[in-house]
Amino acid sequence: MKKIFFYFFIFISLHNYGQSFSFEYGLKAGINFNNQLNITSNIESISNTSNIFETRKGHHFGGFLKLSFKDFYLKPEINYSQIKNNYDIPNVSIKTENIVTNFNQNKIDIPVLIGYNIFNQLSVFTGPRFEFVKNVDSESFDINDLKNDYRIGLQFGIGLKISKFEVDIRVERGFEKNEIKYMKENAGIKNQFITSKGKLYLLAISYYL
Repeated sequence: MKKIFFYFFIFISLHNYGQSFSFEYGLKAGINFNNQLNITSNIESISNTSNIFETRKGHHFGGFLKLSFKDFYLKPEINYSQIKNNYDIPNVSIKTENIVTNFNQNKIDIPVLIGYNIFNQLSVFTGPRFEFVKNVDSESFDINDLKNDYRIGLQFGIGLKISKFEVDIRVERGFEKNEIKYMKENAGIKNQFITSKGKLYLLAISYYL
């Protein structure tokens, strides 16, 4: 009889514990943007710094998984992103025509987010972002020097879920230094390029399947 009660207690405990977990998945899409963000960039050639105005915009789409436990959740995503980058260099002691200031990126982003529901369906979240750049091009030619295949960054933001839809806005930034670097191989007169860890804002809508 004691064993029966013991096994019954174990069964009820596991059942209640399992009910605390929920598993969801879905699709998402959104826009990426910043506008005239003022960043300070190091210049590799003269060990100096310069103020640069950065504009980046594009879009992304992908899917997500969401494992929730009470008010906490783990949400890995995989997104395909297309970003247009533009840099305005107002004052610099090197020839700006030699610097690649306009280029496009196609990349895969994998954020792994940890979130907390602070009020009903309103949540905050943060986590690392793993970026895999597929290709970079400018003025119809590829620029291998700009293609850093793998980067790590950070995302954080806030989301609101309504029925099967969720709207979130987040901030993304990298961990690299802002730099103007020399290219290994010139692309026409272009022999330098800009790397940036500047902020990027993302607004997205998710749909739970």
